[in-house]
Amino acid sequence: MNHVRVKALKGNGKTVSKKAIKSGRASGNITPRSSPLPSLLASPTHSAAHSRVTSDVSDDDGEFELDDNASSIYSGGSLDDATDEPDTLVFDTRALIDGLQDRKHNNSEMREYFLGVFIKTVRNHYSADTHLWLDDASGELAELFLHDSNRAATAKERLLSLQAFCLTVGTVGSLEIFDGAQKILKQIMMDDDDDDCRVFAIYALCMTVLYAGGLEEAALEVMEFLVEIVRTDGEHVEAHDNAVIVAAALQGWCFVASHVADFSDYADIAMDAFVDQLDSDDIEVQSNAGGCVALIFEASRNHIEETGEPFQLQYDPQRLAGRMSELARLSAKSVSRKHRRSLRENLLSVVTSLERGVGPFYSTALYIPEKGEHVPVAQRTDDGQAEYGYRCKLRLGSHVAKIDTWSLYFRANLMRVIFKAGLQHHVLVNPVVVECLEDAHFVQDYSPVQRATKGRRK
Repeated sequence: MNHVRVKALKGNGKTVSKKAIKSGRASGNITPRSSPLPSLLASPTHSAAHSRVTSDVSDDDGEFELDDNASSIYSGGSLDDATDEPDTLVFDTRALIDGLQDRKHNNSEMREYFLGVFIKTVRNHYSADTHLWLDDASGELAELFLHDSNRAATAKERLLSLQAFCLTVGTVGSLEIFDGAQKILKQIMMDDDDDDCRVFAIYALCMTVLYAGGLEEAALEVMEFLVEIVRTDGEHVEAHDNAVIVAAALQGWCFVASHVADFSDYADIAMDAFVDQLDSDDIEVQSNAGGCVALIFEASRNHIEETGEPFQLQYDPQRLAGRMSELARLSAKSVSRKHRRSLRENLLSVVTSLERGVGPFYSTALYIPEKGEHVPVAQRTDDGQAEYGYRCKLRLGSHVAKIDTWSLYFRANLMRVIFKAGLQHHVLVNPVVVECLEDAHFVQDYSPVQRATKGRRK
């Protein structure tokens, strides 16, 4: 599954849209590039860390990847590195705030640099000490990042501001800013002329309602807002027939829904929108819509266990499974073979989930267990044969957690989008990430990840 596409666009030479002029974004890149560079990293524990972070502030720091051979959500590095805290840095938040606000002396390129250093530091050098310099300044930083994500002159600066905002929300966890933030983020979805910024605004809205002051009622309202984007093919945010925006809304809906205790009253209307999108011409929209359907039926099964009552849905899971099996066979010929295979695997994963009541990427292939190997009852057929079971794993270095629910799958996916390869430094110690992935049970696994055979399943 493709996640948010980060292009790092430059502002020079780019045509300014009417929306940008209206919102004030046309006023940016006019200051000299010879501005003095403040030192943002004030007191690194290890001197080598300073040069490593500040010498690379681009956004391509080791994207996570879906290793299809092991069905793993993979990140380089190890959790041992995260817990040992090798590079604890003290960041000068005052210098960052002053640098971003001083538009007279710092042009867009310089501000992009400042934002990049902040993002790298929070992502890749997180420790308990991070809260000593971040928490007190977090309110002012969040407000500044939000303002710049809506008003900065270049798409790259706006995108970096949104990423910095999400990292702040996802690291501090005590902000109470949802009411004001949602207005700005929805405005970005409506007004921005860059799809990457609009997509990240959707993810930022989801993070904010859950971890920056939104109550469950607000989370349900955000879910309704996202369903409306899906139902109208993006028209609800003036992005008609924009598959990138619809796919992001689907993923965002799943992320929020996986945190909500009970959305039974909203499930049937949402299901209508998701089932319609199964016929989309875009494979990411189709795949995400299938995942949404699977998540709703998973939530319904959980609701039965807790209350004795299922969701009141007008859809039969077996009929939907048959429809998606047919869609998997008729994958669009206009897309690449790799993308057709990805769509087929995603849809068949949903089919298995609907037919068997299991989570994502459950393999029904049979195998002979090793002597003494314990195979759970749920992973055996009626005649006692062992199935491979769950093949999707969140792999972080030598630690791995099985992804056995759609709820965990979508939460892990968005954490990967926000923290990228730095997730390994947060997953066991950042309170927000720990809470988000509380049902991910990590164990040590030193098996080599066969990345050379990526894309091939056993």
